[in-house]
Amino acid sequence: MGSVSLAVPAFAEDISIALHVDPSHEMFQVGKRLKDAIETSTDGRFTVTLLGTEVGGERDHLEGASIGEYQIALGGSMPMSLYAPRYAASDLPFVFNDSASARRIYEGEIGEAVQAEMVANANLRLVGLSVRNPRNLTSKKPVMQPADVAGARLRIPEITPWVTIWQEVGALPSPIAWPEVYTSLQTGVIEMQENPVDLIYAGRLYEVQDYVNKTEHVYSFFHWLMNEDFYQGMSEEDRALVQAAIDESIVWGDDLAKSGESLAYDKLVAEGMEVVEPDVAAFREKAKPAIRKVAEGFAPEVRDYVLSQID
Repeated sequence: MGSVSLAVPAFAEDISIALHVDPSHEMFQVGKRLKDAIETSTDGRFTVTLLGTEVGGERDHLEGASIGEYQIALGGSMPMSLYAPRYAASDLPFVFNDSASARRIYEGEIGEAVQAEMVANANLRLVGLSVRNPRNLTSKKPVMQPADVAGARLRIPEITPWVTIWQEVGALPSPIAWPEVYTSLQTGVIEMQENPVDLIYAGRLYEVQDYVNKTEHVYSFFHWLMNEDFYQGMSEEDRALVQAAIDESIVWGDDLAKSGESLAYDKLVAEGMEVVEPDVAAFREKAKPAIRKVAEGFAPEVRDYVLSQID
Protein backbone atom coordinates (compact mmCIF):
# COMPACT_ATOMS: atom_id res chain seq x y z
CA MET A 1 0.00 0.00 0.00
CA GLY A 2 1.42 3.38 -0.95
CA SER A 3 1.16 6.36 1.36
CA VAL A 4 -1.50 9.02 0.72
CA SER A 5 -0.38 12.66 0.72
CA LEU A 6 -2.15 14.65 3.40
CA ALA A 7 -1.77 17.81 1.28
CA VAL A 8 -4.71 16.82 -0.94
CA PRO A 9 -8.13 16.17 0.61
CA ALA A 10 -9.43 12.66 -0.01
CA PHE A 11 -12.89 13.98 -0.83
CA ALA A 12 -12.84 17.45 -2.35
CA GLU A 13 -16.30 18.90 -2.95
CA ASP A 14 -16.94 20.32 -6.40
CA ILE A 15 -18.48 23.72 -7.05
CA SER A 16 -19.93 24.12 -10.53
CA ILE A 17 -20.14 27.73 -11.76
CA ALA A 18 -22.41 28.34 -14.78
CA LEU A 19 -21.51 31.35 -16.95
CA HIS A 20 -23.77 32.32 -19.86
CA VAL A 21 -21.10 34.49 -21.53
CA ASP A 22 -18.48 33.67 -24.14
CA PRO A 23 -15.09 32.47 -22.78
CA SER A 24 -13.51 35.67 -24.13
CA HIS A 25 -15.92 37.83 -22.10
CA GLU A 26 -14.61 39.68 -19.04
CA MET A 27 -17.06 37.87 -16.77
CA PHE A 28 -15.68 34.51 -17.83
CA GLN A 29 -12.25 35.81 -16.85
CA VAL A 30 -13.70 36.73 -13.46
CA GLY A 31 -15.02 33.18 -13.24
CA LYS A 32 -11.52 31.81 -13.84
CA ARG A 33 -10.09 34.04 -11.14
CA LEU A 34 -12.87 32.94 -8.78
CA LYS A 35 -12.06 29.29 -9.47
CA ASP A 36 -8.42 29.81 -8.54
CA ALA A 37 -9.30 31.89 -5.48
CA ILE A 38 -11.75 29.32 -4.07
CA GLU A 39 -9.44 26.37 -4.64
CA THR A 40 -6.47 28.20 -3.12
CA SER A 41 -8.23 29.70 -0.11
CA THR A 42 -9.90 26.41 0.86
CA ASP A 43 -6.68 24.39 0.45
CA GLY A 44 -8.39 22.19 -2.10
CA ARG A 45 -11.40 21.27 0.05
CA PHE A 46 -13.38 22.60 -2.91
CA THR A 47 -12.60 22.15 -6.56
CA VAL A 48 -14.31 24.39 -9.12
CA THR A 49 -15.66 23.53 -12.56
CA LEU A 50 -16.55 26.35 -14.96
CA LEU A 51 -19.45 25.66 -17.33
CA GLY A 52 -20.48 27.83 -20.26
CA THR A 53 -23.13 27.93 -22.94
CA GLU A 54 -22.61 24.24 -23.66
CA VAL A 55 -25.05 23.62 -20.77
CA GLY A 56 -27.57 26.25 -21.88
CA GLY A 57 -28.32 29.93 -21.77
CA GLU A 58 -28.82 32.33 -18.90
CA ARG A 59 -32.27 31.09 -17.90
CA ASP A 60 -31.12 27.45 -18.04
CA HIS A 61 -28.24 28.32 -15.72
CA LEU A 62 -30.46 30.14 -13.25
CA GLU A 63 -32.95 27.30 -13.14
CA GLY A 64 -30.12 24.79 -12.76
CA ALA A 65 -28.63 26.72 -9.85
CA SER A 66 -32.07 26.97 -8.27
CA ILE A 67 -32.37 23.19 -8.02
CA GLY A 68 -28.72 22.63 -7.11
CA GLU A 69 -27.46 21.39 -10.45
CA TYR A 70 -24.93 24.25 -10.27
CA GLN A 71 -23.75 25.82 -7.04
CA ILE A 72 -23.17 29.28 -8.54
CA ALA A 73 -24.62 30.96 -11.63
CA LEU A 74 -24.02 34.31 -13.31
CA GLY A 75 -27.06 36.32 -14.30
CA GLY A 76 -27.57 39.60 -16.13
CA SER A 77 -30.83 41.49 -15.64
CA MET A 78 -32.88 38.28 -15.82
CA PRO A 79 -32.64 37.19 -12.16
CA MET A 80 -34.31 40.39 -10.96
CA SER A 81 -37.04 40.37 -13.60
CA LEU A 82 -37.79 36.68 -12.95
CA TYR A 83 -37.47 36.39 -9.20
CA ALA A 84 -37.71 39.89 -7.73
CA PRO A 85 -39.67 41.98 -10.26
CA ARG A 86 -40.95 44.44 -7.65
CA TYR A 87 -37.32 45.41 -7.03
CA ALA A 88 -35.99 45.27 -10.61
CA ALA A 89 -35.22 48.97 -10.88
CA SER A 90 -31.43 49.18 -11.02
CA ASP A 91 -31.35 49.02 -14.83
CA LEU A 92 -34.13 51.49 -15.64
CA PRO A 93 -33.08 53.86 -18.44
CA PHE A 94 -32.43 57.52 -17.59
CA VAL A 95 -32.82 57.12 -13.82
CA PHE A 96 -29.35 56.78 -12.33
CA ASN A 97 -26.26 58.88 -12.91
CA ASP A 98 -23.73 56.21 -11.96
CA SER A 99 -23.31 52.63 -10.79
CA ALA A 100 -23.13 53.66 -7.13
CA SER A 101 -26.65 55.13 -7.27
CA ALA A 102 -28.04 52.04 -9.00
CA ARG A 103 -26.30 49.75 -6.49
CA ARG A 104 -28.34 51.18 -3.60
CA ILE A 105 -31.24 49.03 -4.79
CA TYR A 106 -29.22 46.14 -3.37
CA GLU A 107 -28.21 47.77 -0.08
CA GLY A 108 -29.83 48.39 3.29
CA GLU A 109 -33.45 47.43 3.85
CA ILE A 110 -34.18 47.28 0.12
CA GLY A 111 -31.23 44.92 -0.33
CA GLU A 112 -32.54 42.70 2.47
CA ALA A 113 -35.91 42.56 0.72
CA VAL A 114 -34.24 41.67 -2.59
CA GLN A 115 -32.36 38.86 -0.87
CA ALA A 116 -35.53 37.53 0.75
CA GLU A 117 -37.32 37.50 -2.63
CA MET A 118 -34.43 35.67 -4.31
CA VAL A 119 -34.30 33.00 -1.62
CA ALA A 120 -38.06 32.55 -1.41
CA ASN A 121 -38.77 32.57 -5.15
CA ALA A 122 -35.69 30.87 -6.57
CA ASN A 123 -33.75 29.21 -3.74
CA LEU A 124 -30.87 31.47 -4.78
CA ARG A 125 -28.76 33.83 -2.69
CA LEU A 126 -27.26 36.96 -4.20
CA VAL A 127 -23.58 36.80 -3.22
CA GLY A 128 -22.12 39.54 -5.41
CA LEU A 129 -22.58 42.19 -8.09
CA SER A 130 -20.19 42.91 -10.95
CA VAL A 131 -20.53 46.29 -12.65
CA ARG A 132 -21.34 46.48 -16.32
CA ASN A 133 -20.28 49.34 -18.55
CA PRO A 134 -23.08 51.91 -19.07
CA ARG A 135 -25.22 51.55 -22.17
CA ASN A 136 -24.89 54.08 -25.00
CA LEU A 137 -26.84 54.87 -28.14
CA THR A 138 -25.31 54.32 -31.58
CA SER A 139 -26.56 55.94 -34.79
CA LYS A 140 -25.73 57.05 -38.33
CA LYS A 141 -26.24 60.70 -37.40
CA PRO A 142 -25.22 62.51 -34.20
CA VAL A 143 -27.77 62.47 -31.40
CA MET A 144 -27.73 65.56 -29.19
CA GLN A 145 -31.36 65.98 -28.08
CA PRO A 146 -34.44 63.76 -27.71
CA ALA A 147 -35.72 65.28 -30.95
CA ASP A 148 -32.87 63.48 -32.74
CA VAL A 149 -34.41 60.09 -31.93
CA ALA A 150 -38.01 61.08 -32.69
CA GLY A 151 -39.55 58.40 -34.88
CA ALA A 152 -36.28 56.46 -35.15
CA ARG A 153 -36.45 52.68 -35.21
CA LEU A 154 -34.35 51.78 -32.17
CA ARG A 155 -33.34 48.28 -31.19
CA ILE A 156 -33.58 47.56 -27.46
CA PRO A 157 -33.78 44.30 -25.48
CA GLU A 158 -37.27 42.93 -24.91
CA ILE A 159 -37.73 44.52 -21.48
CA THR A 160 -41.18 46.06 -21.09
CA PRO A 161 -40.19 49.11 -18.96
CA TRP A 162 -37.46 49.96 -21.47
CA VAL A 163 -40.00 49.95 -24.29
CA THR A 164 -42.28 52.27 -22.29
CA ILE A 165 -39.48 54.72 -21.48
CA TRP A 166 -37.98 54.91 -24.98
CA GLN A 167 -41.44 55.44 -26.44
CA GLU A 168 -41.85 58.39 -24.10
CA VAL A 169 -38.51 59.80 -25.29
CA GLY A 170 -39.86 59.62 -28.83
CA ALA A 171 -38.19 56.59 -30.43
CA LEU A 172 -39.90 53.58 -31.99
CA PRO A 173 -38.49 50.70 -29.89
CA SER A 174 -37.93 47.44 -31.76
CA PRO A 175 -37.03 44.42 -29.60
CA ILE A 176 -34.68 42.36 -31.79
CA ALA A 177 -32.42 39.48 -30.77
CA TRP A 178 -28.78 40.49 -30.47
CA PRO A 179 -27.52 38.12 -33.21
CA GLU A 180 -29.81 39.93 -35.68
CA VAL A 181 -28.80 43.49 -34.77
CA TYR A 182 -25.89 43.88 -37.19
CA THR A 183 -27.91 42.74 -40.22
CA SER A 184 -30.93 44.77 -39.11
CA LEU A 185 -28.79 47.92 -39.00
CA GLN A 186 -27.14 47.05 -42.30
CA THR A 187 -30.45 46.60 -44.10
CA GLY A 188 -32.22 49.54 -42.44
CA VAL A 189 -34.75 47.50 -40.49
CA ILE A 190 -33.56 49.56 -37.52
CA GLU A 191 -31.66 52.84 -37.49
CA MET A 192 -30.17 52.88 -33.99
CA GLN A 193 -29.34 50.53 -31.16
CA GLU A 194 -28.00 50.79 -27.60
CA ASN A 195 -25.40 48.70 -25.75
CA PRO A 196 -22.22 49.00 -23.68
CA VAL A 197 -19.23 50.03 -25.78
CA ASP A 198 -17.44 46.72 -25.31
CA LEU A 199 -20.36 44.93 -26.96
CA ILE A 200 -20.63 47.61 -29.65
CA TYR A 201 -17.01 46.88 -30.58
CA ALA A 202 -17.28 43.09 -30.25
CA GLY A 203 -20.34 43.17 -32.54
CA ARG A 204 -18.45 45.20 -35.18
CA LEU A 205 -21.23 47.76 -35.17
CA TYR A 206 -18.72 50.38 -36.27
CA GLU A 207 -19.20 48.92 -39.74
CA VAL A 208 -22.89 49.91 -39.82
CA GLN A 209 -23.07 52.87 -37.40
CA ASP A 210 -21.13 56.14 -37.36
CA TYR A 211 -21.68 57.64 -33.90
CA VAL A 212 -21.46 56.54 -30.28
CA ASN A 213 -23.71 58.90 -28.35
CA LYS A 214 -22.78 58.86 -24.65
CA THR A 215 -26.27 58.77 -23.22
CA GLU A 216 -25.05 56.36 -20.51
CA HIS A 217 -28.72 55.72 -19.84
CA VAL A 218 -28.44 52.38 -18.02
CA TYR A 219 -26.10 51.36 -15.20
CA SER A 220 -26.62 47.69 -14.49
CA PHE A 221 -24.89 44.68 -12.98
CA PHE A 222 -24.09 41.03 -13.43
CA HIS A 223 -25.55 39.05 -10.54
CA TRP A 224 -23.59 36.22 -8.87
CA LEU A 225 -26.09 33.79 -7.36
CA MET A 226 -25.49 30.78 -5.12
CA ASN A 227 -27.81 27.86 -4.47
CA GLU A 228 -29.28 28.51 -1.02
CA ASP A 229 -29.06 24.88 0.12
CA PHE A 230 -25.36 24.80 -0.76
CA TYR A 231 -24.81 28.10 1.04
CA GLN A 232 -26.52 26.88 4.20
CA GLY A 233 -24.67 23.55 4.03
CA MET A 234 -21.20 25.08 4.16
CA SER A 235 -19.39 25.55 7.45
CA GLU A 236 -19.10 29.14 8.66
CA GLU A 237 -15.37 29.01 7.89
CA ASP A 238 -15.83 27.82 4.31
CA ARG A 239 -18.70 30.22 3.75
CA ALA A 240 -16.45 33.11 4.77
CA LEU A 241 -13.58 31.88 2.58
CA VAL A 242 -15.79 31.42 -0.49
CA GLN A 243 -17.43 34.81 0.00
CA ALA A 244 -14.03 36.46 0.34
CA ALA A 245 -12.94 34.81 -2.91
CA ILE A 246 -16.09 36.12 -4.63
CA ASP A 247 -15.56 39.64 -3.27
CA GLU A 248 -11.91 39.77 -4.39
CA SER A 249 -12.69 38.40 -7.84
CA ILE A 250 -15.45 40.98 -8.32
CA VAL A 251 -13.15 43.88 -7.40
CA TRP A 252 -10.60 42.56 -9.89
CA GLY A 253 -13.29 42.19 -12.54
CA ASP A 254 -14.67 45.69 -11.98
CA ASP A 255 -11.21 47.12 -12.66
CA LEU A 256 -10.98 44.96 -15.78
CA ALA A 257 -14.37 46.19 -17.02
CA LYS A 258 -13.43 49.83 -16.47
CA SER A 259 -10.15 49.54 -18.35
CA GLY A 260 -11.96 47.58 -21.06
CA GLU A 261 -14.45 50.43 -21.49
CA SER A 262 -11.68 52.96 -22.21
CA LEU A 263 -9.99 50.55 -24.58
CA ALA A 264 -13.27 49.91 -26.42
CA TYR A 265 -13.80 53.63 -26.96
CA ASP A 266 -10.28 53.93 -28.38
CA LYS A 267 -10.87 51.00 -30.72
CA LEU A 268 -14.20 52.39 -31.94
CA VAL A 269 -12.63 55.77 -32.69
CA ALA A 270 -9.79 54.02 -34.50
CA GLU A 271 -12.42 52.26 -36.63
CA GLY A 272 -13.91 55.61 -37.62
CA MET A 273 -16.73 56.14 -35.14
CA GLU A 274 -17.20 59.56 -33.56
CA VAL A 275 -18.03 59.94 -29.87
CA VAL A 276 -20.83 62.46 -29.17
CA GLU A 277 -21.68 64.10 -25.83
CA PRO A 278 -25.49 64.56 -25.96
CA ASP A 279 -27.66 66.61 -23.62
CA VAL A 280 -28.37 63.76 -21.22
CA ALA A 281 -30.36 66.02 -18.89
CA ALA A 282 -32.84 66.67 -21.71
CA PHE A 283 -33.29 62.92 -22.24
CA ARG A 284 -33.86 62.35 -18.54
CA GLU A 285 -36.45 65.12 -18.43
CA LYS A 286 -38.27 63.72 -21.43
CA ALA A 287 -38.33 60.23 -19.90
CA LYS A 288 -39.75 61.29 -16.51
CA PRO A 289 -43.47 60.64 -17.16
CA ALA A 290 -42.78 57.08 -18.27
CA ILE A 291 -40.39 56.46 -15.38
CA ARG A 292 -43.04 57.60 -12.93
CA LYS A 293 -45.55 55.25 -14.55
CA VAL A 294 -43.18 52.28 -14.43
CA ALA A 295 -42.19 53.04 -10.81
CA GLU A 296 -45.77 52.55 -9.65
CA GLY A 297 -45.32 48.82 -10.22
CA PHE A 298 -42.42 48.54 -7.78
CA ALA A 299 -42.40 47.90 -4.06
CA PRO A 300 -43.09 51.22 -2.26
CA GLU A 301 -39.54 51.67 -1.01
CA VAL A 302 -38.12 51.06 -4.51
CA ARG A 303 -40.70 53.37 -6.09
CA ASP A 304 -39.77 56.13 -3.66
CA TYR A 305 -36.07 55.70 -4.31
CA VAL A 306 -36.52 55.77 -8.10
CA LEU A 307 -38.65 58.90 -7.86
CA SER A 308 -36.04 60.54 -5.62
CA GLN A 309 -33.52 60.09 -8.44
CA ILE A 310 -35.58 61.94 -11.05
CA ASP A 311 -37.27 64.69 -8.97
